[in-house]
Amino acid sequence: MLDISDAIKSVGEAFTSLFNLLKANKEEQCETQIVKDKKRLKRATNIAEEAFRLVDENKLYLPPEVVKKYEKLRKEFDEKD
Repeated sequence: MLDISDAIKSVGEAFTSLFNLLKANKEEQCETQIVKDKKRLKRATNIAEEAFRLVDENKLYLPPEVVKKYEKLRKEFDEKD
């Protein structure tokens, strides 16, 4: 009788270990995705800042309505950054 209870206990521990492993794996995947998203966001921000720099250097050649819309977008970007 003790052998059966030991076997059941061992199976239960194996399932517990498996579930813990799956949970840890899922958490690691989430953390990896967050890091990747953060890197992509940083690259996108760098590109946007370069685009802003180019427009800032050439604002004199743009129509006033475009400059006004650009300045509004630039202000929104700077507030979010």
